[in-house]
This record gives sequence, C-alpha cells and structure tokens, in this order.
Amino acid sequence: MDEDDRKPNPNAPAAPPAAAPKDPPYQAVAPNLDRLSRDSLKPGTVSRRRIGRAAIGLVVVLAAVAAIIVWTLVA
Repeated sequence: MDEDDRKPNPNAPAAPPAAAPKDPPYQAVAPNLDRLSRDSLKPGTVSRRRIGRAAIGLVVVLAAVAAIIVWTLVA
C-alpha cells in the first residue's frame, strides 16, 4: 500500500491554527505610534496638544519615580 493511497484518519488531531501576525513591540504601549506623522506635530492641532500632554505626563511620572528612588536611598 502506497502512502498516497491511505485514507486520512478521522481521529487524528487537527492541525494547529495559523499563528496571528506578531505586533511590533511598541504596540502594547503606544498602539497608534505608527500613525504619527509630521502633520501631527504642527502647532495648534489636536494631535500636537495630545502629544504635548502625554509628554508632560510622562516627564511627571518619571520625575516622581526618580524622587521616590532618591528619597529611599537618602532616608
């Protein structure tokens, strides 16, 4: 009996589903980073204001974490 003549086994496990395409590593943190363009940074646009607020928020959080680390090392 040739291998080509065999019937498929109905009890055989199904093939695993195809893996989903992997997202770039920054997608979890900034899902719309790939949509950032030069027009987003023009003064007076909503995008510019949002980016500015996000940058200020990031700086505040980083400063707070740095202050806590310094405080724990000094105290």
